[in-house]
Amino acid sequence: MTGGGARAAYQAGALKRIEELSREHGEQIPFEVLVGVSAGSINVAALAANASSFDRACGVMTERWSTISSDKVFSTNLLAIGWAALRWLFDFFLGGIFRRPKPQGRSLVSTAPLEKLLGEILPDGAIAEHLESGILKAVAVSATNFSTGELTSFVQAPRNLTLWKRPKRLARYDCITARHILASTALPFFFPAVRIGDAYYGDGSIRNTAPLSPAIHLNSRRILAIGVRYSSDRDEAGPASDEPVEYPSPVKIAGTMLNSIFLDALEDDRNQLRRINRLIERTQANRPTDAKDRVRLPFRKVECMYLGPSQDLGKLANRHQGKLPRTVRYLLGGLGARGDGASDFNSYLLFEAEYCRELLELGYNDAVARSDELREFLFGDPAEA
Repeated sequence: MTGGGARAAYQAGALKRIEELSREHGEQIPFEVLVGVSAGSINVAALAANASSFDRACGVMTERWSTISSDKVFSTNLLAIGWAALRWLFDFFLGGIFRRPKPQGRSLVSTAPLEKLLGEILPDGAIAEHLESGILKAVAVSATNFSTGELTSFVQAPRNLTLWKRPKRLARYDCITARHILASTALPFFFPAVRIGDAYYGDGSIRNTAPLSPAIHLNSRRILAIGVRYSSDRDEAGPASDEPVEYPSPVKIAGTMLNSIFLDALEDDRNQLRRINRLIERTQANRPTDAKDRVRLPFRKVECMYLGPSQDLGKLANRHQGKLPRTVRYLLGGLGARGDGASDFNSYLLFEAEYCRELLELGYNDAVARSDELREFLFGDPAEA
């Protein structure tokens, strides 16, 4: 499950329908490997902590997202936010001559409320229990190491796997806690980085150029990727206007950057996986028919199904912008967070129940519309190795 701030509520809605399909087939949770990054890791935490009851896991996600508010995620105190902004200005104009040994004031808001919430969603020892019982084979969440610039995938699994190391990407065994989820969701500048061991970590989407990689490395043969990107084949730019084009506001630019960080990598990785699968199919088609002349290929085909929104979640956020805390609206207003141009940026911060309930409903309905595909993909005959 990918990142996207408040947009991750969509994933919880889709999972609710998948749980219904699982009950139809007499199944519990149909996933052996759970992989999440950024806000998607919050949903992974709920699934991993309640893996013995898919129904309970979905109930936890639905209840949390449908009753969420910004003050349960980050501090909305005007004085605290204003003081943090002033410290940034002092550092900027004074060249940072006043160095602070502690990470106070290094982010715009405090995420102490989110850390408390995550502690309730993911109790200590919950993942280990389900790994020992065999319900799950592995759980992985990713965060960006600010010391090395590497994307680190924290893997909790039996230590019989060969973990991976690639340029700027690596995996390591760890016992996943609420701190790991908090680190994976720590949007730079806005949320504070989180210390794990001897390094500080931030949002895993920053360097996540291959979102499917952890699941593939953890021996998955089928991957259901639940994203928050809306894709349309239609030209939605509309007719040309005679009105002058305005220079993009800082918030408009930031929204475009966040879309690139959170949304584009999964699409690129899926295209790469499709190309590799086609190459494997062609190679297998040209293999000798005589078994004794065959050479075992060091590759395997990995099926991937993408489930994403049928509507633009940024545009859906337009009518809910007034629900953002007054403090946040005031500060972002000075950066141009008004009108349609700010919808994408605002949608990532709209941790408000009314917007998230709409995303839950959309996720559920989109999964209902693709129920036949989901049945076949999740409960059909396994693909040949």
